[in-house]
Amino acid sequence: MFSRPVLFAALACASLSFASPAKNVARRSFAPTAGSTVVSIGQNYDDEWHAFADSVKTPSGISFYGNIYDGALNSDSQTLLADYAGSQNGFVEIGLSWKDDMTSHGYTIYQGAQLCQDIAGGKYDASLNQLGSYLAQFSNVKYLLRVDYEVSGNLHANTNPNGFDSATFDLTAYPAAFAHVRSVILGLVSNVEFVFHPVRGSASQLYPGDDVVDWQGFSIFNNDVCLAVGSTTNCQGDQLDPNVLKDIQFATKPKIVSESGAQPPASADPAAFIDYLDRVRSMVETYDFAGWFYINSLWTAHGWDGSVWGDSRIEANAQVLDWYQQNIVANPRYVFAE
Repeated sequence: MFSRPVLFAALACASLSFASPAKNVARRSFAPTAGSTVVSIGQNYDDEWHAFADSVKTPSGISFYGNIYDGALNSDSQTLLADYAGSQNGFVEIGLSWKDDMTSHGYTIYQGAQLCQDIAGGKYDASLNQLGSYLAQFSNVKYLLRVDYEVSGNLHANTNPNGFDSATFDLTAYPAAFAHVRSVILGLVSNVEFVFHPVRGSASQLYPGDDVVDWQGFSIFNNDVCLAVGSTTNCQGDQLDPNVLKDIQFATKPKIVSESGAQPPASADPAAFIDYLDRVRSMVETYDFAGWFYINSLWTAHGWDGSVWGDSRIEANAQVLDWYQQNIVANPRYVFAE
């Protein structure tokens, strides 16, 4: 199972000023038409995906994880992909990670730029070719490959060996790694598009460019819509984190909620749970998001800290399920499996 990346300010990057890339709003073949949002469910657990499909409605896709070092999906994800592709042909979002395991592969947490440079230089091409060959077996699905996820200056651009230091960030390293991963995978897989997924406020800093990015991804958990996580609050009194809005306004490609899920304390109270979902819904509709991936999971059953990750399953509470059916399932904007 993947390690839940840090979402909060400790890994946020200092703001740097540089020229924005040229705008190009052309949509790729996988993106729905404007005004439509595909609804997908993740992550990693086959039984939870089927529970949502059986109790709510069959989603348009699924989400799971792998890493660049092994060139493979997580074991649970391999089972899930085979099962999904055997009966569905929708969206398969993959989080291809390298930051989460960098310290187990000879890098310190301060060597993000060096790791990206090594990827761009071909160090992990054998693993990428292995992954590409595996994914190519399932030609009926629509892959959305996140080239690492929740990308930040600290973990993808830092060059100071002794600490996170925005003054030393190499802002070319991650874009080069992104472009290289894309090139290798496209040599083996045709049914794939590529997602740039930064942490909030970092989009303009690390954007790989319109020529290689197909989608821009966002993590939208409690703090991102200004709700508490445990005792931690962010942008209290507002509805959307200003840094999330900054990245939304920067986006030149179709936008997708790559990860989302109600957290405690909201997930333990039906009214607060609905408030979380409604805030995400409002963001999706206001800014025309093309996709919404929701983590419908009993996190604590899989070893997660219950103070931060609780029960985000929509079908687990009658009030939440009723709201979801009326506002999402019954809304023609939201696209589920046919």
